[in-house]
Amino acid sequence: MEKKRSNFYTNGEFIPYQMPQDFRPATREGSCGNCGLFSNKHGFCGLYKTRAVKDTYVCNKWRKRHFQR
Repeated sequence: MEKKRSNFYTNGEFIPYQMPQDFRPATREGSCGNCGLFSNKHGFCGLYKTRAVKDTYVCNKWRKRHFQR
């Protein structure tokens, strides 16, 4: 049986329900903050179309950013 992710970040804020079950704290160089599908300005994930995404988390859809900010 697959473990279900928490509905809360470690600081107690809600994780948007649109985020997948594999959404988790980043442990390597790949994180939402340097994903090509993420906007730091609004904490917006372009893939899952939701805001309030923490840049220190990651999911299995992470893609390398090919441009500099």
